[in-house]
Amino acid sequence: MRPYPGLAFATIICLGLSGTIAAAQPSTEAFDIGQLMARFSAIKNSTARFNERKYLRMLKTPLEDSGVLVYAAPDKLQKNTLLPKPESLVIEGDSLTIDREGKTQTLKLADYPQIAGLIEGIRATLAGDLPGLQRFYSLYLEGDANAWRLLLKPRDPKMQDIVQSIFISGTGGHIKSIDTLESDGDHSEMTITEDSP
Repeated sequence: MRPYPGLAFATIICLGLSGTIAAAQPSTEAFDIGQLMARFSAIKNSTARFNERKYLRMLKTPLEDSGVLVYAAPDKLQKNTLLPKPESLVIEGDSLTIDREGKTQTLKLADYPQIAGLIEGIRATLAGDLPGLQRFYSLYLEGDANAWRLLLKPRDPKMQDIVQSIFISGTGGHIKSIDTLESDGDHSEMTITEDSP
C-alpha cells in the first residue's frame, strides 16, 4: 500500500528540471552517460513548465494536470500544480510537504524508505552524481547529444514495487519528456518546457 497515492509521481516528475547549458554537440560525436551527468551537474537552479497525463487502470480517460517545476541545488524539489486544482509538493532535506485544498501535511522521508530511495536517486540525477544514481538505478542511454533517451530501472526490489521504469528524453542538457511506468500498470507521460531566462 502506498503512503500517498501520488507520491511516486510527485517525486519522479522533479526529474524534469534541467536547463540548456551547452549547445548540442554534432551527432557524430560520442555521447555517454558521463557527459549527460556533467550537463546536469552544472545546473544549480531551474524552473520549467509541465503538462502531465496520468493513465490509471481504473479510469477510461487520463487525468491531466499542468503547472511549474522548481529545482534548487542541492536538495530542493518542488511541483506546483496549477490546473485543474492548485496543489504544491515540496521536497527539501528529509521532508515532503503537501499543500492541497488549504491543508498542509508534512511527511518525513525516513518513515518511507522506498520513496526516500526514489528521491535520493532523483537528487543524484539532478546533481550529476553518477555513482549515487547508479546505487539506485540501472541506467541505459541511447542516442546522441541532439536526441538522447535515458532508461532508469530501480535496483531495489521494494522500489520496483512502486516504479518499474522511467524513460527520460531530451536534447543537450534539456529534458523534454518523462514517461513513468508504475509496477501496477499505471503510467504517466509528462512534457517539459523550459522557462525562458
